[in-house]
Amino acid sequence: MNKLKAVFFCLVFMCVLCSSTNIVFADDIDSLLNKCAIAPNPKPSVMVYDYELNPETLMPGDVGVLTITLKNMQDKPIEKDVDIKSEIKGTGGYVTDIDTETRFTMDAYLKEAYIVEHEFKVYNRYASVGVIGPNEKVELGFKIKAPSEEGIYMLKFIADIEDMEGKRSKGIRYFIPITVTGTVNILPLRVSESEVSLEVINEGLSDVDSVYIAVSPASEVEWQQERVYVGKIKSGESAIVVFKFKVNEVKNKEGGNSAIFKATYRNGINKHESNPVSVSLPCCSAEEEKAKGKGESLLGEESKASFSALTVTPTPTLSSSSSSSTFALKLTDFGVVSALAGLLFGVAVAFAKKRGEEGR
Repeated sequence: MNKLKAVFFCLVFMCVLCSSTNIVFADDIDSLLNKCAIAPNPKPSVMVYDYELNPETLMPGDVGVLTITLKNMQDKPIEKDVDIKSEIKGTGGYVTDIDTETRFTMDAYLKEAYIVEHEFKVYNRYASVGVIGPNEKVELGFKIKAPSEEGIYMLKFIADIEDMEGKRSKGIRYFIPITVTGTVNILPLRVSESEVSLEVINEGLSDVDSVYIAVSPASEVEWQQERVYVGKIKSGESAIVVFKFKVNEVKNKEGGNSAIFKATYRNGINKHESNPVSVSLPCCSAEEEKAKGKGESLLGEESKASFSALTVTPTPTLSSSSSSSTFALKLTDFGVVSALAGLLFGVAVAFAKKRGEEGR
């Protein structure tokens, strides 16, 4: 403030020298300074305008690109005018006339920009990025790697800003939320004597591409195809996959056949595999069951149970109603036999009695 007063004293003194009839008093100096209440010089204002993550949601361990857009919110250069006039009392004339104009370009120099590396691994940072003019934007891309655990993480972005005179301006400290979640699961739907149906579910928050379902069969089973292409599955949606198979002549004597299914898929450039799912298959075909002497009705019940069950290893069991009916049937048969034996016994007794009467 002292420097500013000194400047105005010099200006007033020059005005006094240039005018032989006018005198400027101390009250006039104070009035000039009050009129010249100059605000601080404006500075560029840079802020985070937008950000974008590709892919939109990262799965555990995924690598993605976080693009941060910065914008200089000053929309145009700023001009500052200072026009000071002092009127001579009673004359209407002026003895002091100060008219200055200052133009500020409002360009911002981006000295440094980076993301603080904590849970995420960050592969790059920026130094001496360049100048951002008024109302202009700049995009900064950061390669990041998600942690192995699901969750919501806050990434801290920092940018140091300077004006064109090299003076430090208001910097940026900005937190960006990143969600890490998602997987693809396989749910067995049904199994019959010739095919297996599976439901492939995308449980993530972003779409997955290049989805394949593969089977690792045992040697006793011949599959029509061992790999099925599904394609793209949107977030929260599923697809049905059917595998057809044929049981060979040679069987595993120790137990039934089984197959392991697994899904492979991509989230952006990242390749993933689902957890393997084991599915138990029928140990024999329908023709072989008939050859073993099993009735058509029993075979039909087993086939129906295997189709309707959500688990792929259904085990047919006798219900309590069927057991009770069988027991009731056994009781009924025993009653018929007992009645027949009693009837025969009564006839034998009557015949013996009649023979005794005739012998008398």
